[in-house]
Amino acid sequence: MEDSEITALAEGMAPFVRDCVTEAFTRTALPPELAGQVALAVRMLHESPPLEQRSTSPRAPAKVTRIERDEDGNFVPVYDETQP
Repeated sequence: MEDSEITALAEGMAPFVRDCVTEAFTRTALPPELAGQVALAVRMLHESPPLEQRSTSPRAPAKVTRIERDEDGNFVPVYDETQP
């Protein structure tokens, strides 16, 4: 599946899921304690702050230049020391 197809599917599913949840809550009666918790959770989801964009790009991981063996015979990666 392509990224564009996944995005389109997610955008299409969000209203469908919202409608299903709304319909389920209108058809069933919840105990007052549970209804209060559900209302609080929905309010928290709607009031959550937007995600912030990173101001700097993530640092690329160090490159492995070679692999050596230690005294026990285990493989030990040796990383490139020249990081920007």
